[in-house]
Parts: sequence; structure tokens; C-alpha cells
Amino acid sequence: MLIVALVAVADAGIDRPKGPSSSAPGRSEIAVAKPADSAIASTPAETATPTGTRAETPTETPSGKPTGTPTTGTPAGTPTTWTPAGTPQPTVSATPPAAPTAFPAVLCDPGVDEICGTVPAPTPLPSEKSLANMVLKFHVPILEYHRVKPYAGETGYAVSLIVPPETFAAQMKAMAGAGYHTITMGELGEDMRTGIQPAPKSFVVTFDDGYEDGYTYARPILQSEGFVATYFVIGSMIDHPDHLKVAELRSLVASGNEIGNHTMSHEDLRPYVLKPEKLKSEIYDASAIIAADVGVWPRSFCYPAGFTNTWVEAEVAATPGIETAVIQSGHQPETWGNRLEMPRIRVSPALRPADLVTKADLYLK
Repeated sequence: MLIVALVAVADAGIDRPKGPSSSAPGRSEIAVAKPADSAIASTPAETATPTGTRAETPTETPSGKPTGTPTTGTPAGTPTTWTPAGTPQPTVSATPPAAPTAFPAVLCDPGVDEICGTVPAPTPLPSEKSLANMVLKFHVPILEYHRVKPYAGETGYAVSLIVPPETFAAQMKAMAGAGYHTITMGELGEDMRTGIQPAPKSFVVTFDDGYEDGYTYARPILQSEGFVATYFVIGSMIDHPDHLKVAELRSLVASGNEIGNHTMSHEDLRPYVLKPEKLKSEIYDASAIIAADVGVWPRSFCYPAGFTNTWVEAEVAATPGIETAVIQSGHQPETWGNRLEMPRIRVSPALRPADLVTKADLYLK
């Protein structure tokens, strides 16, 4: 009776958006309002001595290794073993069962809702607080893409987000030919946390917004070069037309890619500092939904349009699993101190492959 009363009180004081839920075979039934595709509008982009080395690892075994301030409690439920389709088969630290318990409506706060999901939030790991690790600099170029697809059928601003497949293939081939290899944002964050330098000429490929062409067009090109990427997906758009489906997300994870958090609705988070429950919902819920879908809590975050401030970053840091967050500009080297404002290189279709390699080479200096 006491639990029911607490939940009722929590529900009465929290602004919960309403709308239809989305489901697909093999996916958790999550009662979360998902806006129409037209509602997700992309915003134009704003334009130490190493203490160790890390062997080159072109693919990763996903596992949540978080940092930051832990939230109160953890999502309830006991995970069962699930193995995603495709090869190679990774070992995940926690996986969704065949018939998971549904999420409560929208807000999935472990301090409010007792049933928050089927994959327990990861236990925060201690960050390396030594002065040497705090100031240790990492020179890892992070490339920012949105869409890899033909221009056909696209008009207006959407065209500026597209890199044609043949251009993307040439860019990746040039990076591989110059001796570069990929790591994910999760791997970079873990290296930064522990103070280990990645292998020389490591770089990260990121895709924003979770469009399906990242799977149908970009993934085969990446695989041809032995590359992996971090896909930042919008929680409410998973399984929507033209966006990544749960089965595709699982396949990406199985082949060493990472699924990152890009919020629930792709809205500017800064106004929500006056609505702390909404801010928490935008960030935490997206991580919880991704964890339920793929069995791994996201380790990286992407601010919509790169907009952030101190309060938003504090909430990101408090979200279980998150170690790093990216913006859309800047060229400063990465440090543990600026891990929540990590710069990226925006890649346009006009950027010639040789010029992309030059940009990456300059970033290493």
C-alpha cells in the first residue's frame, strides 16, 4: 500500500507526455510517447605525457563501464541471457529477457518508479583522480556524420546532412590507407578514465540521429575497412520508419559497434534546467530504453545540435554508464576534465578524402 501511494504521489507531480507506444518483435514493450518522424528536426551544426599504451583493437566487447555520480537505486528486474544475431557474437554484461516487464509511462526514474526496465543500470566505476590522468591529453579525431545515402528524394536542409555512399567509401578508404583505425566512443572514454593512451592513429566515427541508412549503407562500407562506429540514437525514434530498428541495433552491437544516447526527443536540453524531472527523463529514459533493446547501457552521449550547459552536463554525468559526451565543434585535445564537451570534426560531402586525412593528421599534433 505504501509503494502504491508513493508512485501515485510521484505521478501526480511529474509532467508525463502522452502518446502511442512503439513495439516490434523481440523488443521490450515500452510505454513511451514517440513523436512522428517530422517532429524530429535536425538543427544546423554550430559551426601530459602518456602513462600507458593500448593495443589496437578494431572491435569492442560492449560492456557498461561508467563514471560520474550514481543515481539513486537501480532499475528492477533480473536479466536473462540473450545472444544477438550475427557474427562475431559478443559477450554482454546484461541482456534483456524474451518477455521483459514494460517500462512505466515515460519517466523511468529508479527513485520514483520501482519497475524501470529489465537491464540493471551499471555500477559506477571510480574515475582516476590523479593529477597526471586529469591533465593527460588524448589526440583522437572524432568524425561527425548524420546520413550516408543517395540524395534522391531529399530536399532542403536534409540534403546538407547527407554524404553519398561513394563519397563516404572514399573517405574511409583514405583513412585506412593513411594507417588510421577506429575505436568507439565507449573505448575512448574508458581509456581516458584509466589514463591509457589509445593505439596511434585511432579515430572515432559517429552517426547522429539513428537513421537506418547508417545500417544499410554505412555499415557495409565500414566493415570493408575493418572499421566500427558509434551510433547516437534518439530513444523515441527507434523502430520508426527510416530509423534504426531493434534488430539492426542488436546486429550493430554484435559486430563491435556502439549505440550511444541522443536523448528521448532530440530537443534542446538547456530550457529543461527549470524542469529537472523532464531533463532527467530526456537523458535517463533514452539510456534505459537502449539498454532494454540491446542489453548494454550506453557509455556515450550526444547533445542535440551540440547545445549544453553546466546543469545539462551534471545530469549527463549522473546517468548510469555515461563516460563521455560530444558537441559539434572545437579542436581542443580530449582530457578527462573536458570529457563531457568533446569536440568533433563535422564531415561534409564536399570534404575530399585527402583533405579529411589532413584534418585528422593536424588533430594528432
